Amino acid sequence: MKTETFEDKIAGAKGIIEKLMRQDIPLEESVKLYEDGLKTIKEAQKMLEEAKAKITIIEQDSIKARE
Repeated sequence: MKTETFEDKIAGAKGIIEKLMRQDIPLEESVKLYEDGLKTIKEAQKMLEEAKAKITIIEQDSIKARE
């Protein structure tokens, strides 16, 4: 199974938003889509935070190497 990338997560969230904007979907499906959307956004946010942490470490290592 292929691991989803950050970009995949964002694209998935956009797709969910588009579905939620339709007026012809049943309430139960809307709630499920909303739940899935929140989960997808949280996963993307976690990936972004992990990338920021890696960048911070790289920058700190770079500064130490110059000293």
